[in-house]
Amino acid sequence: MGLILHDAVVVRMFLTLLAATMVMIVLYVIAGIWDGEYALAHVIRHNFDLGLDDVFAENFNHGLSFLVAVLMLLSFFEIRSRALMFLVVLYSFIWFDDSSQYHERAGGKIGAALHIPVSHGLGPQEYGELLAWVIAGLCVGAVFLWAWFGRRPGDLGVLLPFFMCFVLLVICAVVVDMLHAVLPAGFSELAGVVEDGGEMLAITASAGLAIGLSRHAREYYRAVSPAAAEG
Repeated sequence: MGLILHDAVVVRMFLTLLAATMVMIVLYVIAGIWDGEYALAHVIRHNFDLGLDDVFAENFNHGLSFLVAVLMLLSFFEIRSRALMFLVVLYSFIWFDDSSQYHERAGGKIGAALHIPVSHGLGPQEYGELLAWVIAGLCVGAVFLWAWFGRRPGDLGVLLPFFMCFVLLVICAVVVDMLHAVLPAGFSELAGVVEDGGEMLAITASAGLAIGLSRHAREYYRAVSPAAAEG
């Protein structure tokens, strides 16, 4: 995606988003040191708490995932690539999950309905969340297969960088989240920062890619295949 890297506007926008994300993560960590001593530190930590809902940091993340979905939809209308529609579905689900707490709520209901016992340090909530992820993965995976078997020249070059961002997101949202549940209490704070901070960085990187692709989609596909760029 050299076109994106050579676009000064895209680079500046990405670095601005990255700086904002890093500031929120650092503020949360630093404020935690004096959380119990100063009221201001408590207010800062609460508003930039990476794991709380309906606070500034969480809403910022929601906005970025929604932005990615919208930009990919606009790019799809321009190019008509199934890969772009898959990214619309993927990031729409990420936005939906973050804003509605899908996997937490569905996981709780699934765990209770199946009467899942505690095993290996994980309870019905955690196992229910894993099943909720599997259900969502099957639905999104079906769209991916549709996009994969209808792929066109240039699609792999688009999907690969987003795939790398998604892998980071899954590692933080699923793997670290499960480890968070079984780690000793002394590691809880660190695991929380890695989990939620990593998710924010993955979404921020995705937003940078989406901004760049939305500005250069036709140019990129035309360079790969003139016929593909015509949709």
